[in-house]
Amino acid sequence: MGSIESEGDTIDQAIERALRALDVTREQVQIEILTDATRGLLGFGGRKARVRATVRPPLVSRLEGMKAAPSAMGSRETPPGAAHAQPAALQLGGTPTHVPATGASQPVRPSEAFRRKCESTLEDILSRLGISCTVEGGPGPDPETVVLEVSGDSGGLLIGRRGQTLDALEYIVNLIVGRQDGSSGRVMIDVEHYRRRRSEHLTELARRLAEKAKQMGRPITLSPMSARERRVVHLCGGPSTRSQGRAEPRSHPLPGPMGWRP
Repeated sequence: MGSIESEGDTIDQAIERALRALDVTREQVQIEILTDATRGLLGFGGRKARVRATVRPPLVSRLEGMKAAPSAMGSRETPPGAAHAQPAALQLGGTPTHVPATGASQPVRPSEAFRRKCESTLEDILSRLGISCTVEGGPGPDPETVVLEVSGDSGGLLIGRRGQTLDALEYIVNLIVGRQDGSSGRVMIDVEHYRRRRSEHLTELARRLAEKAKQMGRPITLSPMSARERRVVHLCGGPSTRSQGRAEPRSHPLPGPMGWRP
């Protein structure tokens, strides 16, 4: 898998130079922003923007291409539960996080027809990708969600690095079903219980690092996390948390000491 670092006066310019050097399109690479551009003082001491571009595996590239063509695949500007949400940083401390209640309306469980539509949509996408798997829909963690469990020999391929391929599949299915069905229901896709295992791992990691931060008396930086994974950490119980960072490559979870506040 090819990777290259590139500089430019802006982030966009650095990305464009990396794409030209790798001879690929934007959908074929994952971009990590290493440093943002700064102007400096009186024209001196400025810093160029620097990015790292890594070529995606072929399957992920094809899925990203589908995401880039909403007219053909779906219509929702922001599909419910979209897995491509920007990751951000987290701060963990000692007071349990308060998550305010949202929405007063009573959620409605998706219909059986909606579940079957979700199953057939995912099966069609996998078939187009040349992947043979079994898809079975069931109730999700909340009344509005349908979970599609995928089983087969291509589990690792469908999950991808840190669930990247799985997230792309989930995004596309939500996009398509949102256009064709018009339902407010959401779709969550799992392969061999990867989502559950990942959630359990993140919960344990957050608690362990919160204790370590307490002993050290300062925050600890984690790897970037998606919105879904940040929520798992926020709701793990025990340490207080906060998110920081505004773009995908800049987001780093930061466990802080117990009782710590930003």
